[in-house]
Amino acid sequence: MLENNPNLRNREKLIHALKAELVGPNPVGEEIDCSGEIIVVKEKKDLFRPWRQKGTGEEILTLDSPCGRYGVGVLYPRGVAIENGDDAPENGPGEDAGYEEEGEDRITVPRVYETEGAELEPDALDFDLSLANSYRPSSMAISFLTRFPENARLNIQVTGGRYFRKEVRTEDVTENGDREKKEDVGNNEKSENAGDNGKREEKDQEEAGLKYKKHWWLRLPVRMDFSIAAGKLLGNGRQRLCPRPSESVNTEDLDLSMEVFSRPTGNPRERLITVSLVNRSSKTNNYDDSCLFQTHFTATVETPDGNAHILPYPVTERTSADGKDDEETRLAREEEESLDLLYRNRCTWAVGHGCAANWLYNWLHGKSAGFAKQVSAEPLPVVEVPSITPDIRRPDGTDLRVPMASLAGLVEGDDGFEALEEVVRLYSKWIDEREAEIDDLPGKYRSTARRHIARARSCAARMRDGITFLGQDAHALNAFRLANHAILLQQARDSREPREAKYDSRQHRLSFSRPYAPVDLSGLPDTRGYWRAFQIAFLLMTLRSTVEGKDPDRENVELIWFPTGGGKTEAYLGLAAFAIFYRYLRNPQDHGCHVLMRYTLRLLTAQQFQRASRLICAMEYLRRKEDVLAKVSRNFSIGIWLGSNTTPNTRKDAIALLRDLEKPGRKDENRFLVTRCPWCNAQMGPLRITRSKQLVPGYERGENTVVLKCPDPDCEFHRGLPVYVIDEDIYEYRPDLIIGTVDKFAMLAWRPQARAIFGLDPDGKRFVSPPGLIIQDELHLISGPLGSMVGLYEPLIEALCTDNRTDPPLQPKIVSSTATIRRYESQIRSLYGRNRTTLFPPPGLDSSDSFFARYATDEQGTLLPGRKYVGVHVPGIGSFQTAQVRVFSALLMASVPLEKEERDPWWTLLAFFNSLRELGGALSLFQSDIPEYMNGIRKRDGLEQRRFLNTILELTGRISGQEVPEAISRLEAPTTGSRPAVDVCLASNIIEVGVDIDRLSLMGVVGQPKTTSQYIQVTGRVGRRWWERPGLVVTLYSASKPRDRSHFEKFRSYHERLYAQVEPTSVTPFSPPALDRALHAVMIAYVRQFGGMLLQPWPVPCDLLENLKALLLPRISRSEPEERENFIDVFNRRISQWKRWERASWETSDANPGLMYPAGEYVPDEFRNISWPVPMSMRNVDAECVLKIKLPDPEQLSHE
Repeated sequence: MLENNPNLRNREKLIHALKAELVGPNPVGEEIDCSGEIIVVKEKKDLFRPWRQKGTGEEILTLDSPCGRYGVGVLYPRGVAIENGDDAPENGPGEDAGYEEEGEDRITVPRVYETEGAELEPDALDFDLSLANSYRPSSMAISFLTRFPENARLNIQVTGGRYFRKEVRTEDVTENGDREKKEDVGNNEKSENAGDNGKREEKDQEEAGLKYKKHWWLRLPVRMDFSIAAGKLLGNGRQRLCPRPSESVNTEDLDLSMEVFSRPTGNPRERLITVSLVNRSSKTNNYDDSCLFQTHFTATVETPDGNAHILPYPVTERTSADGKDDEETRLAREEEESLDLLYRNRCTWAVGHGCAANWLYNWLHGKSAGFAKQVSAEPLPVVEVPSITPDIRRPDGTDLRVPMASLAGLVEGDDGFEALEEVVRLYSKWIDEREAEIDDLPGKYRSTARRHIARARSCAARMRDGITFLGQDAHALNAFRLANHAILLQQARDSREPREAKYDSRQHRLSFSRPYAPVDLSGLPDTRGYWRAFQIAFLLMTLRSTVEGKDPDRENVELIWFPTGGGKTEAYLGLAAFAIFYRYLRNPQDHGCHVLMRYTLRLLTAQQFQRASRLICAMEYLRRKEDVLAKVSRNFSIGIWLGSNTTPNTRKDAIALLRDLEKPGRKDENRFLVTRCPWCNAQMGPLRITRSKQLVPGYERGENTVVLKCPDPDCEFHRGLPVYVIDEDIYEYRPDLIIGTVDKFAMLAWRPQARAIFGLDPDGKRFVSPPGLIIQDELHLISGPLGSMVGLYEPLIEALCTDNRTDPPLQPKIVSSTATIRRYESQIRSLYGRNRTTLFPPPGLDSSDSFFARYATDEQGTLLPGRKYVGVHVPGIGSFQTAQVRVFSALLMASVPLEKEERDPWWTLLAFFNSLRELGGALSLFQSDIPEYMNGIRKRDGLEQRRFLNTILELTGRISGQEVPEAISRLEAPTTGSRPAVDVCLASNIIEVGVDIDRLSLMGVVGQPKTTSQYIQVTGRVGRRWWERPGLVVTLYSASKPRDRSHFEKFRSYHERLYAQVEPTSVTPFSPPALDRALHAVMIAYVRQFGGMLLQPWPVPCDLLENLKALLLPRISRSEPEERENFIDVFNRRISQWKRWERASWETSDANPGLMYPAGEYVPDEFRNISWPVPMSMRNVDAECVLKIKLPDPEQLSHE
């Protein structure tokens, strides 16, 4: 496989370069004779060239001392302290400074010191242990559980390297050109701490014509073998053994001790073993020759039968908390049992101490045979996580895909229903096969396995019902065909390359880099025009309950759980198109918003808006051409509902913004968001013509607003795009699909006109149907304080989306999606008050196969390439920033020797940071220290080409909304394109979702992210095209953070069970802090949405407030019954305040207090006691102030 894919080969080269930089050895250069007492080279420059030892090929360090060169896998003598900012011993990188002129070939590690006394940001608060009184590591160990049969032995093999110092001199050249050795005058060698005097002495010797000399460090391989009879480890109680090596190579003067601890487990033949290697050598001032480098050891249980006998590492048995057996405890227990079943073949076989653990185990029919053959201590662990594919194969090896054209009615003689039946048939067969395997499972897994199979059968039954529904309901069939046609058109019109606009000053018209391409569904790439099996299965399963209000599954929340990049968005966009078409086919005059699509991050919202806009354009294109939609008189349209910092919220603001964009030289942010036509990709927005002239093609002033139009006259949407970005336009036109962030819904308390979105007139009466489908993407992000706030507003939003004109009232369908989540049933109950949730696709019997999502394998069943993770833990270096310098320099330089056409996947480094403070510190490293170190690597390793970091991007919440798509566009530029490729992108959690750039394959993660969910989402940004360019993720762990060290020591087991490690989310919308912060805001929002537009806060609308109370109480009883009494108390207290204050207006003005003022804004103290702070966002908002520093008058200072 490596031979056929150069990207795989090159990935291994990057890993090798990283290991060569941090662990070693890295023997490069020509061989040189090192047998004499002194090594002789010809010229001064040869002192600094890379060399290898003649005969053995072993490494020679010509520039640095061993402790200055390597920092991973080093066992130091005991008692070597780490000083903050200390990178190496005193004789480290600066050892040979006296032998080097300015600009000479050498590499230095910049000394980077952590800032002391700085106040940490809230997002940077992690338990950090000071390194001031700690020591460099002198030991590493692994623990494992093993069974010792008769006559068994524990064999341990240690490998590593040590370095000894040797003098090297240059020859001298006579006048006739012959080389001869000059007499050594005096002692040329400077002392360890000679300082400036030593440098002057050396310089005097050079000027006197004497030969140059310095010291090199030569590597010797180290090996130690130990063998312990099992009987010595099976005694009563705990055992501690210090065996002598049976064989030892190059360990003279090194006091290396192997210590083995044996603890009983209850089984007389099983023991919990800890194998520890300790360097007990004496500490000296120059301890390079007393260290063991490249330390690695393995432990094997040798038995006469040759079988493996190392058992899975024991885990703590879970018990119900305090003996509880309530609903929440039952759900938590079932989830843990489910994970145990799914990951039963991915056990932890060993745990590291000061290192990571690795193991080799037997496989039988693709599963673990139950015993490991060998465990090992790994200083630089590498784990490959299998790729998960949604592409399912039929038994004959062909891909199971469903063509959209057939389902759209575009293929004569093929309605596509046979393909639908095939998906359900093959899934049902798979369920039968898995069910037959249950009896072969260990007894503790069988009940859980049957529960999994029952859920899978329920999904299969709903899929079959979906096919039946299409055959029974003519509107459903037509809507389904139209939805397939629209998605097909959307895919056909999808292009990442914009059609750049250019103004022709002679003809006074615009031209574009590519001509307009009419709709053409023929010749689509093979990757387009087909539903993946899980996408069409999800559609079939949810069709009926999405459009039939009385369907039993209407209240069921559908949760799509699929790894990043699997196609979740396409699945729910297809459902949204179906729902909108169905609404208009059933009632062409029911004009109003039908789908609310909500996100948590503005980056994701803006990106998905472009994709969803293309779908709406496709739907509008069909409306104009399809007879079945002839009665639909209104355009299909889309709106984006965001804050005023991202989009213009009023028409007045939009007109002013357009006026500013038309002015040359103005750098106003383009808050219209649409920078190219969703249908034809023609460039829209500011276009500089001359220094004094600027056009804004695509944005036109209407009667009292700004209208978006495609600037290309050949485009179908030249007269107007069905896209609204201004809040006031959205309230008037009520687009069919509205995309927004969850934060925007806090504005319901401030914008009573927003009721129009929900089909309510100015009197609060319903005049059109409300939104019938709510789509919440990235559900895992709706947790913690944000989740609690969202959950408190959700009853209001559901009430606005509930049609009470029917009996029973028609509630909206809720669909959500995520790639990582735990305890989803509890979270959904707390958020939406719904007791039923369907996870799709439901799990099977193993994490490797749920039918719709499988580990990617070839025809022989061998795993295909996955994303590789490398763990870097550098406790021997005092500064975490220095570790970043070394790691990032090595990764960036590793792509330089690659062939130019093979560089692209590995050229751009995407670096993720957990806080802006850490990112800001790293930015200075990339601007100075890292380029310097990269150049040193080039010289040290004899590389010809130098690399410069010309383009360093930042992708964080600090950049503006306009800069985000620009940054993403720059990241998409390959190394082979006309635009320069980005070298480094420094990113924060903004990239957690929504950054889908196929070319990115290399990532650095600085510090373990706060949650596993975030870790999965962030690292999922690279290696998305795993079959072509699989990703490489290098995670740097801080030596001063216990949590980082814990993740490193369990590196393999953590990554092999990555999705099982996701932490449960917490949502408590009716907790006292949430009620205190926002219950009054929900009360105001309810009154202002359901009351008349002219309704004032006084007199108090008690009838509406009682309706809200009746709405909230059942929610509390379902999700947090223990908070019921406190809720009633807080609710009544708020009504009492409302009545007592007698406020005549809603909003506080400068002179008059209203019932509310924006949370976080300044108001006079006397207003605070008679007015409520009401949030305009659902996130934490604190009061802000601007600090101005006023410098004293110089004249005044002179007088003083």
